[in-house]
Amino acid sequence: MGISLLVVAAGLAARVAFGQAPVLEPAPEGTDAAELSRRAAAALSGERTYLEAALVVREREGDPAKETVFRAWYERRSERSFLRVLSPPQDAGSGILRLPPVVWRYEPREERIESLTDEALRAPWLGSGFRLIDLLEPLAGLGEAPARLLGVDPMQAAQAGERAFVLELREDEAAGSGRVIAWVGVERATPLRLDWRDAEDALVATLRFGDVREVSGRAVPHHWTLTRQAEPRRESRIELREIRFDPAFDDAIFTTRQLLQRRPASGSKAKQDARLPAPGGSPP
Repeated sequence: MGISLLVVAAGLAARVAFGQAPVLEPAPEGTDAAELSRRAAAALSGERTYLEAALVVREREGDPAKETVFRAWYERRSERSFLRVLSPPQDAGSGILRLPPVVWRYEPREERIESLTDEALRAPWLGSGFRLIDLLEPLAGLGEAPARLLGVDPMQAAQAGERAFVLELREDEAAGSGRVIAWVGVERATPLRLDWRDAEDALVATLRFGDVREVSGRAVPHHWTLTRQAEPRRESRIELREIRFDPAFDDAIFTTRQLLQRRPASGSKAKQDARLPAPGGSPP
């Protein structure tokens, strides 16, 4: 490598180290930002998606982590979703049911069901940096929000082993509404990183994806690690233990009966499982 290339590489590395915007290369002619966004979204969810995952929260490096295991079912077209916490014991059984436009939450310890406000959906979930809205809707608007191609980040290869397209996503295209910057791998269109920025373009949160594995022909990141600028020492991570794309779902999953874990009436043939089985009614 020539001296000039070394100088350029060092300059790019310094920009990354100090949090400055990377120097982007022009993207190949004809690259479609909307298609890249859709492909990145497909690595996280399908028309129907089932997953089991652990939410791991660590307040400070070296501190013991708090782990919450949950299962979730999503339908893109109907926008229905269901989430059930399996552990730890003090949170087990709590559930979230989304039947648009309403989102219901059930807390078994209080035997209480309530509808959630928009503010509650954007509050931290179980002490993590993730919000319920992040788990119930397409993440950061990938595949749905208007997308603009900013260029190619050559330094992403040094961080994740792959050069990346850089996209700008805006849920609301009005000026001053904030935006999401998405890094999408050049080779497989796998999401690598998401940056949320506010109306003043200050960084709010960063989500990094890792541990990419092949699932049903998709390059799926199994670790989603989130940090927020307001709490830089807290790390929240979703670790996928299982994910299935487009499985058959029982309609009974998306009901208040399942949310409340109530048994069907005597003699009823309706399926019921307090822990909720995997798709199609198969055993947990």
